[in-house]
Amino acid sequence: MTSARPADFDPARVADVDRAVLGIDGLWCPSCAAAVTRAISGLPGIRQAQVSYASASAALSWEPGADLRAVARRVAAMGYRLTAPTQGDEMEQRITAEMRRTAVRLAVCVGLGMWTMAFSILLYVDPDGISSGPIGRALSLAAGAAALPVVAWAGAPILLAGWRTARVGAPGMDSLVGLGVIGAIAASVWSLATGGHHVWFDTAVMLVTLLTFGRLVEMNTLRQAGRSIAALRSALPETARPVGPDGQAREVRAETVAAGTRIRVAAGERVPLDGVLLTGPSRFDSAILTGEAAPRRIASGEMVEAGFVNLARVVEIEVTAEIGARRIDRMGLDIATALHDRPEMHRLSDRMARLMVPLALSLSMLSLAGALFAGLGYEEAGLRALSVLVIACPCAVAIAAPLSHLAAVQLAASEKIHFRSPTATEELGAVGRVLFDKTGTLTTGRPVLRAVTLRPGLDRARALALAAAAENEVVHPVARALREAAPHHLLPEASERFDDGVAARVAGHDVLLGSQGFFRARGIAVPEAEDHAEATVAHMALDGVWAARFDLGDALRPDAAETLGQLRAQGLEIGILSGDAAAPCARIGARVGLAASEIRAGCTPEDKAAFVAEGAKPTAFMGDGVNDALAITRADVGIAAGDASPATIALADVVIARGGIPAVARAIAISRRARAVLRQNLVFSVIYNLLGLGLAVFGAVPPLAAAVAMAVSSLMVMANSARLRLQA
Repeated sequence: MTSARPADFDPARVADVDRAVLGIDGLWCPSCAAAVTRAISGLPGIRQAQVSYASASAALSWEPGADLRAVARRVAAMGYRLTAPTQGDEMEQRITAEMRRTAVRLAVCVGLGMWTMAFSILLYVDPDGISSGPIGRALSLAAGAAALPVVAWAGAPILLAGWRTARVGAPGMDSLVGLGVIGAIAASVWSLATGGHHVWFDTAVMLVTLLTFGRLVEMNTLRQAGRSIAALRSALPETARPVGPDGQAREVRAETVAAGTRIRVAAGERVPLDGVLLTGPSRFDSAILTGEAAPRRIASGEMVEAGFVNLARVVEIEVTAEIGARRIDRMGLDIATALHDRPEMHRLSDRMARLMVPLALSLSMLSLAGALFAGLGYEEAGLRALSVLVIACPCAVAIAAPLSHLAAVQLAASEKIHFRSPTATEELGAVGRVLFDKTGTLTTGRPVLRAVTLRPGLDRARALALAAAAENEVVHPVARALREAAPHHLLPEASERFDDGVAARVAGHDVLLGSQGFFRARGIAVPEAEDHAEATVAHMALDGVWAARFDLGDALRPDAAETLGQLRAQGLEIGILSGDAAAPCARIGARVGLAASEIRAGCTPEDKAAFVAEGAKPTAFMGDGVNDALAITRADVGIAAGDASPATIALADVVIARGGIPAVARAIAISRRARAVLRQNLVFSVIYNLLGLGLAVFGAVPPLAAAVAMAVSSLMVMANSARLRLQA
């Protein structure tokens, strides 16, 4: 079952903004995306344009008054269509469907290509001189018949993409391969039509097969881009409960709720829309956007943002931002824009391909003219020109990046490290600094019991059991930590929740548990003690008398300090970026050996992203929450642990499924090897092609040898990439 065709782009939808991510229907390959980027970048009023094949979309920014319909017309002139942006799950479905079609094309290339090769080998070997007789002509026709579906059907997207990219002055590998295929087919048909028996259908088949294989590998490495946007959206509820005139709240889809509507959010629920708190105060878990481990107290009249979890009581909120205008939606737009950036090595291979097209055409024409000037016949001169076109096809360049990435992926996967994008394998090994989120990355991400202070005569185990019973089934990080610390569990006979505490009847005792203010309001004296800004404190009273104090705080992961020391020893800059307060960040930073200048506390998601992007050195950032998502996409390489939020994992370039923080150092080492292999592949491919071109121009390489040389260069790139997988 196919998805509905996306709607055409309507400029009115983006009339009030100066940037957007729009869909592009009909892209088949990264070369197509590069050509569209070049075509629309020069239009009046367009500040920046970057088209992504993976997400079938264009990230655009423009000057006020720019004519966006001109963008739609330019895209349409190239054979594509500007549309409303697709959602993440639709992106993944599109790429998966295209991968299936490409896999079928590759199967046709291999299946029929084997017959084309078999017939061609008989003609080249020429046993008993059969090539010049009726049998040879029959074999030539059979080779052409087997090659026809490969070129006409499997190779059609390559030929079409080559034409489109060349037409706008951005020729790539598709253009070169298309020229080689058309030249080989034309020369073969001309030879048969003039009574000859030499054909080069096998050359055309080999070109189509190699580029189709490289395209399939690249699609597989890019598929996660669609998943990331969908994962970010899935972090928020899809429904909201507006309050009607009768005071009743009824559940509706959040996208139908307009600004100014009053909505109700129960305790334990996630806030679906940005707004102003009307009935407060209440405590909220804001970790999704701020990363703070401790809940925040928000009073009436203050802002509450979509994604916060209401912890204390039923509240009502006046919506100020509809879906699409929420803060987390703006983060999503920034993330989608960042996903359009291509890795350095991919950009280098694109530039190589653009240089090779005019070079190959020029050398082919010079070879043809030189051969004719030297008195050679049209057939001999044409074969020289064809040899130049065939050997110039940069198939080895096309598969160099995908194969090095694939090899690194296989090596890392054996150690439960998942490289999820070409960016990771190419750029992680080149980073000069590694930044970490604090809460949930360097620490466990949730409060744990750190100290207990008891009144004389009260047993620790008994105190914890009573506190855990009072907090039974309460949705709150502190309650969860107390329940986990209790050696055994009791059940409350009755309980009542308040904004900043809870009252319960447990095992014959009246138990109060809450903040110091909660106790003061009830006239219960609390012993004076030094409070630490980084600690969350809960007091407990039994039968109206203070009984215990529980200090809770985030715990440092046991391997964090050693790993950061190892990374520093490798010459990398290390730092912490956190949304938490300065005091807990300083405490954790001191424990892992960081100076105050290497710690940035109180960061918003936007602050983190800006700091990551402004660094002079390539930067890797490791985080675990949705509040880290924007920084992960803005970093040269984003890293997430296996226990991170689903949205963060979907966006990260590297996921550490096992091994924790120490695996970051191992991932960097693997990336450095992959980067070295990729450089070797690109340098070898270019040098090999240039040498082959020089020989082909002077007629030293016939079309058959040119095709074999091109295939050998691709096989050598494959072998060099496989060497990475064999390294322990």
